[in-house]
Amino acid sequence: MINPVILKELMMEATASIPSIKKREVLVTDDELVELLGDHKAGDNILLVAVLPTYGGGGQEDEASIISYMQFFLLEKVDYKSFKNRDEYLNVFERTLAAAVDFLVQMFTATGRNCTDEILQYDYQIRPVSRKAQCNGYEIQIDSKAFIDNY
Repeated sequence: MINPVILKELMMEATASIPSIKKREVLVTDDELVELLGDHKAGDNILLVAVLPTYGGGGQEDEASIISYMQFFLLEKVDYKSFKNRDEYLNVFERTLAAAVDFLVQMFTATGRNCTDEILQYDYQIRPVSRKAQCNGYEIQIDSKAFIDNY
């Protein structure tokens, strides 16, 4: 399990070398996202939001494991009226995807320092997010067994 403090520290460490990410926030649930995005300014682009993880268990008694289900959003607030063509809209996704890939690489590098190869297991998904409170970008879900020893 990854606890909230470790998640925030890991997120800050993973994004320290990614200049395109200008603002970082941690939310308790993704329901708070729309409220946060309402206050987000275009000058704060790209915004990285981490949602506190959910946890699940599995396996058999002698091979039980705990999985942390982590959710992140990399979003850019846009003024749709300023787009002159469809390519400008797609460029938002190009920028946020590049930031998402950089973030994933840094997250996997940062979390690997304290884990053995047997524990360092990830599954992830990257999904586009469109027109959520005037923001576009990507949602990343990381399912990880890497934090089993934190509690």
